[in-house]
Amino acid sequence: MKQIERQLDILRTLQVSRFGKSARELADEFNVSVRTIQRDLRDLDEACFLVNEPRDDQRTYYHLQKDAKLPLNFSSMEVAAMIFAERTGMGLVGTPFGEYLESVSGRLKDAMHPKMQQFLERATEAYVPHLRGYKKSYEKAREVFDNLHEAIQERRVCRVSYRSPWAESARQYNIEPLHLLPFRGGLYVISRMPYYDQLITQAVDRFESVKVTEEEFEPPDHLSVDERLSNAFGISSEEPMDVAVRFTEEQAPYIRERIWHPSQELEELEDGRVVLRLRAGGFYEIKSWVLSFGAAAEVLEPGELREAVREEMRAVLGLDDGGAT
Repeated sequence: MKQIERQLDILRTLQVSRFGKSARELADEFNVSVRTIQRDLRDLDEACFLVNEPRDDQRTYYHLQKDAKLPLNFSSMEVAAMIFAERTGMGLVGTPFGEYLESVSGRLKDAMHPKMQQFLERATEAYVPHLRGYKKSYEKAREVFDNLHEAIQERRVCRVSYRSPWAESARQYNIEPLHLLPFRGGLYVISRMPYYDQLITQAVDRFESVKVTEEEFEPPDHLSVDERLSNAFGISSEEPMDVAVRFTEEQAPYIRERIWHPSQELEELEDGRVVLRLRAGGFYEIKSWVLSFGAAAEVLEPGELREAVREEMRAVLGLDDGGAT
């Protein structure tokens, strides 16, 4: 374990410790020498994170500093968490939310003791941003985002101009925005369309304009956002279907260690393979997910998905039903 990573873990350990920890206890917990822990504690003390307390057992016990003079009574570790969230993106890169997160992070750092700032600057090296697939088209979305946020808070109808990816021009209509949702590098809004009385999910960057009207609305009792999201495999909302996919023995450990969907059930086979079963909607997203595993995944059901995956793989290889083209 890198020194800075261990020091962050020490801070986390002390944060939840009611009576503090001695150097010996920390050394045993992290399986390192007392001398190593003492160096870590010295670094953290110099960064103004710690207070120490001698006790009757002749040991010195360490606690987190309680008067670090942080704004709004944030603890030093809460500030660190905010800074690391901004550092790693948290799926908000390029969005107005991401800009606000960066702003809050900067203000918190400015309010910290200079030695804490120096420590956290080094600590960020333990968290490497690895951003892929996020959207780059939020340059003009600040006003759209702010208006949607205002409308959600005040429960006001919006008159919007929205252009779908496949549409030649934008359409104008009313929506009742309910929630903002970050997902895989994009920012989405879930709304009710009054005309159709149904929930829709739209990408924030595809709005050409959003005007907040004076008309108020009440969130619909008969349309559940929670149900909509729990049924979706990703962001698309479609009628849920029963899905079963069998994975090879080599891929099985990777499948076991993740929650792919709240409804999932895992069946262990005697030969080391696993069958993942779930009930979710979003045909295209599920198909793309299965295809990402290549030959390590075999769709057992539904038949429609199995056939779609088969056709997609044949198309990738340039094959038709008669063989190679």
